Amino acid sequence: MLAAILRSFGEELSLEDVREPSNGIILKVLATGLCHGDLHVMNGDWKYEIKIELPKILGHEIVGEVVKGNHNFKEGDKVLVYNSVGCGKCKYCVSRKYQYCEKVKIVGLNIDGGFAEYVSVPTDNILLRVDGNPVELAPLADAGITAYSSTKGIGEGDNVLIIGTGAVALLALQILKLKGARITVIGHNKNKLGKAKEIGADEVIDIQDGSTIASEINESKFDYIIDYVGSDYTLSDSMWLLNREGELRIVGEFGGTLTVPEQLLVLKGLKVRGILYGNFDDLISVYKLYNEGKIRPIVNTYRLRDINKSIKGLREGKVIGRAVIVPP
Repeated sequence: MLAAILRSFGEELSLEDVREPSNGIILKVLATGLCHGDLHVMNGDWKYEIKIELPKILGHEIVGEVVKGNHNFKEGDKVLVYNSVGCGKCKYCVSRKYQYCEKVKIVGLNIDGGFAEYVSVPTDNILLRVDGNPVELAPLADAGITAYSSTKGIGEGDNVLIIGTGAVALLALQILKLKGARITVIGHNKNKLGKAKEIGADEVIDIQDGSTIASEINESKFDYIIDYVGSDYTLSDSMWLLNREGELRIVGEFGGTLTVPEQLLVLKGLKVRGILYGNFDDLISVYKLYNEGKIRPIVNTYRLRDINKSIKGLREGKVIGRAVIVPP
């Protein structure tokens, strides 16, 4: 089978013919999303935090067709893959929050993933039977559950600032509109901001070079700020822009540092939360929204053989929404 393999950090993926997997539940890959997390892995940004042994087939947003199943999933079933495989015994696994398991293994990081024609899944408790367009379904496995998880508890009339205009942010925008929130989106890519406005943002703000987020906001205050970037730049002003009892939710993993004066936090009753994508139940919920036609991932399709071209486009900010890889 054809597979895109990471052989060395800092290099392009290597397109190679490799042996098809034979163990576990075998899926014929229908589509796999490409996200900034894959770029971080390729760059070697996370090689100390996440033990990744090379060579590895990346790709953690997978939808596939079962070709070798078990008593729960039969040949021909279309499934979404939740990418975190837990120990199955700890309190997090019991509540299906596999991403927090101390022994977690991630499909596409620790286990060969979906940038290939076939993928092996070690257990069926991370599979969700689905129907629909595979290219639209694939991003739900990470971008979708992250968007869903990061918007929980936000409701009608809440004033929300979204920082960032990537695939997760654009899905979160759609979910927040369903909740009746008022949404401001801030970013620096005019095309992506235009898409945010098109799909329902109440206000979009184009950050000018050299300016701060606070200077662009013009004294507005927010009940929730969701940072889908997570850099020093985006984190520097966020806490100052919250209403009393406001909450900052950090989703992006660009390695920024959050510095908060203790009195600001205490006297205003502010909260800070980190969002590590979502749990298996979030996958069920976000798929339900998709299946009911309430949300639609914005996608750009590339063939597996052109995966390095899609990576280049993502690095250069030319991809609006999610790049999705389909074989071959």
